[in-house]
Amino acid sequence: MRWLYILAVLLSVGTAAAQPVSFQLKGDVPQGQKPQIRITAVTKVTDVRIEVDRDDGKHFTHKHAALAKGGVVTLDIGDGAAGKASYKGTISAQSGGEKWSDELIFETLVRAPMKISYDAQHLDLDKRVLQFKLSRPAGKASLTVIADDGKTLSIRDVAFKKEPANTWLPITWDQPPDARVMSLVLTATSADGIESTVTLTPWSVTVDHEDVNFPSDSAVIEASETKKLDASLAKINDVVKRSSQFVKMRLYIAGHTDTVGANAKNRKLSIERARAIATYFRQKGIEIPIAFEGFGEEVLKVRTADNTDERANRRVDYVIGPLGGSPPFGGAYLKVKAGWKELR
Repeated sequence: MRWLYILAVLLSVGTAAAQPVSFQLKGDVPQGQKPQIRITAVTKVTDVRIEVDRDDGKHFTHKHAALAKGGVVTLDIGDGAAGKASYKGTISAQSGGEKWSDELIFETLVRAPMKISYDAQHLDLDKRVLQFKLSRPAGKASLTVIADDGKTLSIRDVAFKKEPANTWLPITWDQPPDARVMSLVLTATSADGIESTVTLTPWSVTVDHEDVNFPSDSAVIEASETKKLDASLAKINDVVKRSSQFVKMRLYIAGHTDTVGANAKNRKLSIERARAIATYFRQKGIEIPIAFEGFGEEVLKVRTADNTDERANRRVDYVIGPLGGSPPFGGAYLKVKAGWKELR
């Protein structure tokens, strides 16, 4: 942070000839530090003293015994409390047997880190609204919405009314109906001027496809089924080509079964089938990371009784999501303890 000459921010400063000291303010500091005033003696001085009142009513006294001509001392101001503050008071010293004083009026900012909190349950891409929390009273926010082709879809600025910390705060945006959101860049400012920025990447693509028909109790892909996988592969490659320059991505393959057979056996079979498809895609040239997992009969598309032969439940989901994020699955998936495996 820069030192600023207090002469530029104080009122009633005396002439250079009458002023035995000069002083500079370091008023913008990170949390853990205190604002400071650096005093330089123009001539020999004693009993250097700063007496100031902060706008919250607290009084502070800072002093130094003596300075030779050209001597410098740095005095901490206040107690390091986070946020903006205004001070008013005096600086004084003894010089040549006479007391000199002048008025001080200045502002400081101790920048405390401000946390922005959010979760998937408070982001609705369909209704185009994000809710978030701040760790300090709310001032304002700006949201930039970026599409999966890198274009800016919307920039929205919102002013808040000093809502208390940890209040859910909404911000909305507009976009064309056929656009897909890649990322949301949220910059929020607290009521006392602390700013923080986060980037959310809610982007994911569920690839529409025709499911592979596996032989009973098998994870072998039959030759007659490869056309389905090749059609899915073309769609995956289109997504990669469109968006890979804007986000690093991973393909997730989630296998499922119906409720015929033992749960543990179905879970194992679904993992093997997901691995088989992942391997096929890799051999066909997909270069992005691929993760696979099997959910057996635990995430049914069509709810059935046990031991029910239901074709719709014998399926695989292909979802592309950001490389650094959590697997882009919600709902019933979150109730299953999953151990996604990276295809090597």
